Amino acid sequence: MPSEKVHIGLLKQGNRETFRTLFRHYYPRLKAYALTLIGEDAPAEDIVQDTFLYVWEHRTHLSADDSLQAYLYRLVYTRCMDHFRKMQMADRYCSEVYEEYLHDCQELLQTEGTAFDELFTKDFYQRLYELVELLPAQRREVFLLAYIEGRKAKEIAEKLQMPVRTVESHLYLALKFLKSKMTKRDFYLLLWLPVLQFLVSKAC
Repeated sequence: MPSEKVHIGLLKQGNRETFRTLFRHYYPRLKAYALTLIGEDAPAEDIVQDTFLYVWEHRTHLSADDSLQAYLYRLVYTRCMDHFRKMQMADRYCSEVYEEYLHDCQELLQTEGTAFDELFTKDFYQRLYELVELLPAQRREVFLLAYIEGRKAKEIAEKLQMPVRTVESHLYLALKFLKSKMTKRDFYLLLWLPVLQFLVSKAC
């Protein structure tokens, strides 16, 4: 594929074939990135499509000195943050921990292209389960239901017969503990798990 500078030059000229090429190249990874941040398929698609529409409509403002890839990720990140603030995401994550994760891991998500593969390795799960075993019994059960089985807070509350707020509190404290014990990379992978559960459920 031609260099970014060539693509930017052609985009600024309104070359639709270049735009389609860039869309095909970047759409899958930007969709995965957005899905990682917000955990919802339809909004992630909307965000990425809106991003490309924005790029096309503002193509004359592109600079050949800028990284097109970084620019696209930045646009998607900003839109995901806007979506996150509107929706609060309280049903699955504690917003305080999740927003901090978004900030800390933005660059890691863009640069560690193979990190997702580690979710399929025994080493990651061994490290995770060793720490999970240190959680109090009920908190451990809530965490496993949420992050291993992919259940939502309301479903966990019904299963364990406890208030949703109690479930959210357990998840918050579990994440806070795990974050203090895990490397940033492992914590980043941990927060991929609900996305992986979603992708598996869509494939079945």
